[in-house]
Amino acid sequence: MCKKLGIGVGILVALFALAAWTGLSSYTATAWSSIQKQVKGQVPLEFELERLRHEVAQLDPEMNRHISSIASEIVQVENLRQEIATTRENLAKRKQELLTMSEGLEKGSKFVTYDGRPYPAERVQKKLERDWASYQLAEAELKSKEELLAAKEQSLDVAREQLVAMRTLKHDLEVQIAQLEAELKSLRLAQAKDEFHFDHGQLSKCQGMLAEIKNRLATERKTLELRAEFTADPIPVHKKTKSTHELIKEIREHFGERNASAE
Repeated sequence: MCKKLGIGVGILVALFALAAWTGLSSYTATAWSSIQKQVKGQVPLEFELERLRHEVAQLDPEMNRHISSIASEIVQVENLRQEIATTRENLAKRKQELLTMSEGLEKGSKFVTYDGRPYPAERVQKKLERDWASYQLAEAELKSKEELLAAKEQSLDVAREQLVAMRTLKHDLEVQIAQLEAELKSLRLAQAKDEFHFDHGQLSKCQGMLAEIKNRLATERKTLELRAEFTADPIPVHKKTKSTHELIKEIREHFGERNASAE
């Protein structure tokens, strides 16, 4: 048996070599393509429909993966919203502290009462400068977080729309498959009475739609991967010694407060 198999393989190799030597390779390729088409044409339509139904069923795990990704992103967005709210509250408190120290220094006393205790004015002035620089940095970070939140919310909206579209498309495919099955049953009944050559155009259309779905799913996966590209670089704060008057003036102008000495 093995000897016969070896002889058969040798004959096939010799035939391919002869075809290449005589310039008949193009004929061989054409013949092979024709055989493939004939074999595909012999596949029962019932099998093709079942294969299509199986492919459509694979959309369910894909949709579940998208749902999990969206759920994870929703949690991140909610956490970011809470961070922003907390940061805003802290900035409001720090703003009031800055203004309180500024008012105390404006009086020109050697001691400034802060948080219920007297401190040397020089010490308060240094603390005011440090806290002001820290406040500006926190304010810039808050702005970056707000921009990131807006981007994430927009991305979530897009993901939800894509999930709805995917669900709708899957339903449409299932309806078309059911219609094709009904049409095929009618055809088989007609063939029982008279031979009839079925047109595969509609089935080919469904297969083309399936290929398009796969491409869209791949695009959606790439879209979700781009969310991680949001970064925020804090604005560097260069320390520079300022006079008490300049520091207080800058803080008051930032918060829209009038200068007490100007009243």
